[in-house]
Amino acid sequence: MSQLYWLHLPDGTQYQEIDRATLESWSREGHLPPETLVWPEGAPEWVALDKALADVPAAEAPASPAPELVIATVAAPAAVPEPAPSPVPAVAPASARPAVAPPPEDDRPDTRPKQAAPRPSRPLHPRASRRERPGGARSSGVRTAGLALLGIAIVVGLLAGLWAVLRPFVEKRRAIAEVQRYALPDRRVEDPEVGLSIELPAGWVALRPDNPFVERRGSRVRLASPAVSAFGAVTVVARPRFMDDLDGHLAEILRDRLPRQPSMREGARSDVQLGRGRGRLVRTTWDDGLVPMQGATVAWADGYDLFELEAWAKASAGEAFTSELQELCRGIAPKGTVAARIDEAVERLSVDVPELSREALRLLVAERLSEGRGLEDVPAAALRMVSRGLDALGAAEAAEMRTIYQQVWAPVPEAERVRLASLMNEIKAGRPVRDEDLLALRTVVQAGVLALPEEQRARLQELSGRAVQKSLLLR
Repeated sequence: MSQLYWLHLPDGTQYQEIDRATLESWSREGHLPPETLVWPEGAPEWVALDKALADVPAAEAPASPAPELVIATVAAPAAVPEPAPSPVPAVAPASARPAVAPPPEDDRPDTRPKQAAPRPSRPLHPRASRRERPGGARSSGVRTAGLALLGIAIVVGLLAGLWAVLRPFVEKRRAIAEVQRYALPDRRVEDPEVGLSIELPAGWVALRPDNPFVERRGSRVRLASPAVSAFGAVTVVARPRFMDDLDGHLAEILRDRLPRQPSMREGARSDVQLGRGRGRLVRTTWDDGLVPMQGATVAWADGYDLFELEAWAKASAGEAFTSELQELCRGIAPKGTVAARIDEAVERLSVDVPELSREALRLLVAERLSEGRGLEDVPAAALRMVSRGLDALGAAEAAEMRTIYQQVWAPVPEAERVRLASLMNEIKAGRPVRDEDLLALRTVVQAGVLALPEEQRARLQELSGRAVQKSLLLR
């Protein structure tokens, strides 16, 4: 039977009942440090590892006279049982070499030939579990490091999950704070130059011109709703030809915007309630890179001034953007100063230019005021624009209008009619005529129109209004 060994490693780890082959294998594989102490079975003391490996076990050595056995006895009463040898001898420093003193005499293995020493119990054999091998310290360290890494991974995972939940909220608060940096303190925005007043609802702020969020050229007011990351800008243009055609104005706006937003798609149109009056709204969608966007454009008029509110937000804002936009529109209150000036002028000129409807006359007056011109030449301009627009009407409408004007000119003598017709051609061509000639022409037209039956006069005003609109579009 192979000799057995007990081992004591420098770090305090102990192994028991290791056979010779295992001892040599562990030593070759580097599992045993040189300072390892070995207690061969039947030996009187601990020996160094190299000495234990150098000694040839008795079973493998050549036949020789049996060595004298050292028999240890214990003087004790017969009634007291002999204590079992310790499975792991205590270690004490040696004076001569780094070894552990042999266990007390009572704990040494019994080498008496007549009675074999009882072997200590083995809780774990080195070969029964990888954790009991001499590399156990290293394995224990690996396990500890693994558990530490696992704990760190769990903590990092929890933190990552918490950040994933909190990140949208944190980013939203950060975005709101960034917008608020450029917010103006006033809740009421006024632009006296164009007669615009906006009472900002809760959630909306007006932005300073140097803000980085709204960079629309010509903007009179820049707006933001930080809670839904919505932005807007109000611009104004003087466009008399679209003064009474908000849908035409919106169509032109979208055409001009298409190069900037090539993926833009037009949605539904609808009326929208403003704080004073009503406007016209069109919804749009487009892609800003990979981000789907939604927008709305609201148009309204104040005389010849056409206002445009362009608002936009990410598509993810959903219906919250629509609600915020409606609240904003309710706070918009055009002062109507331009419209009041136009209405006053129309009321005064309607007597001098009875051939035009009030709507057509408003277009003519607005065209003059928008260009900074006076209203003195409105009667002459009415004759010129009706003559030009007549050529743009349909054949049936043009023939009907000429028939009505024949009744207007009927009371005029032939010679005077020829002279006035020549003056009409000069005015139509844009050439100047004398004031007295213009006055004579206006007097004849005014008297002839007022003499028409009510239905014919209303029809003439309707056709003349269309002719004025055509003339404005042909400019």
